Amino acid sequence: MEYTVKIHKRSKKLSLRIGKDGMPQVTIPAFTPKFIVKKFVAQNNHWIQKHQKIKKDSIAQFLTNSSVTLFGKRYKIKIISTLQPSKVSLLDDVIQIAFHNTSKKRLHPSFNSSNPPVFFTKFLKNTATHYIIKRIVDLAEKMDIKYKNIHFKEQTTRWGSCSSKGNLNFNWRLVHFAPKIIDYVIIHELAHREQMNHSDKFWQLVEKHDPEYRLNRRWLKETGSKID
Repeated sequence: MEYTVKIHKRSKKLSLRIGKDGMPQVTIPAFTPKFIVKKFVAQNNHWIQKHQKIKKDSIAQFLTNSSVTLFGKRYKIKIISTLQPSKVSLLDDVIQIAFHNTSKKRLHPSFNSSNPPVFFTKFLKNTATHYIIKRIVDLAEKMDIKYKNIHFKEQTTRWGSCSSKGNLNFNWRLVHFAPKIIDYVIIHELAHREQMNHSDKFWQLVEKHDPEYRLNRRWLKETGSKID
């Protein structure tokens, strides 16, 4: 099995994660022998295969070659060729993906959801960023909670997290989820600004601003990722 290795001087033990490309990544302490790493990967082969499938299925249910889900709504994908720069447009119930035609011949572009074009991924990231930032501002004001910086990533195991410094991190693929699910993730992380744990007080604060958090939490778990 192929995998990548990352050396972390402060690590005291080996750890494993699945990269956004589906490749296993092993984080190891310095000077760890190669045979130890190889044995560790072999011992976790079942875990790797399971989470690679979860990652693939998690994305596939929201993005296919013919449709994409945005904010919980399914849109058909329409592919066209254009002499203008490539772009993505939202037209009623259709997401139109226009590929720039650099040839004089008439082309029939295609869309591969397993390897979408950069401009399409950028469209998803920008859409997520604009929406989520606005919701963070609104919900933070409602909850009377302060935070520092907001970061967007494509985390493989988390939809959101909050650092001890007050920074909020969100997975931009939240753009696929219904607004109530996105709100739950934001509320969850903002609540950590008051309670950096999952104590009863923490969940009481979450429930105060999201009475249906249990249903939303269960739905999120079924996607295969978590929030901290």
